[in-house]
Amino acid sequence: MNTNSISSGNGTSEDEEKPSPEPLELEALFHKYGIERSHADNVARNVLELFDVLAPVHGLRPEFRKLVEIAALVHDAGVATDLENHHKAGRDILLLHPPANLPEKLWQVVAWTAFLHKKKIGEKKLSKLAEKDFGNMPEDLQVLTLKVASLVRLADALDYSRMGSKLGQVSYGKQSIRFEIKGNGSAIDAERMRKKGDLWHLLYSTKLEFVSEIKK
Repeated sequence: MNTNSISSGNGTSEDEEKPSPEPLELEALFHKYGIERSHADNVARNVLELFDVLAPVHGLRPEFRKLVEIAALVHDAGVATDLENHHKAGRDILLLHPPANLPEKLWQVVAWTAFLHKKKIGEKKLSKLAEKDFGNMPEDLQVLTLKVASLVRLADALDYSRMGSKLGQVSYGKQSIRFEIKGNGSAIDAERMRKKGDLWHLLYSTKLEFVSEIKK
């Protein structure tokens, strides 16, 4: 029996119903599920920059940098399967076919990051997560997943316009960090980052601000 099998939450085991995970290499995942490569690469680039800039706040160890990158690359795994509910489809796809590039204990982190990347997140939604299979994960992995998801949400938002926006100048305040967003879609993407920063602000006291570049 797979020790990472997921409880249904109603006292019964789903081992007989759920197939065992079959890991796939990243390229196989991209091909099988039609992941938009350009967007995935942009989000991965963005998340690595955010990981580095925000490291003093999020406190994730350097070895989790690869996890964050892979989570960003596959966050949209469910788009071609079910656009409207691609966060759910992506979670289910990644639970079935987790990235082979990661150790088994981190597979669920990537799957639940995909689930958490799309919709607005508030205190109520966070509390409801405990009622899902998410709540069956070890507490340290739940915390890790939320931290990873908070970064992927911001990185995804930075490419919302698909116009190649990038991080510009970073300014540090006492309890705030201000990011200038550069590019033709900077106004759109800065606004999107403000919205998708909701999870970050639930986790950390350091406020993030996003402004579009001022063209001279």
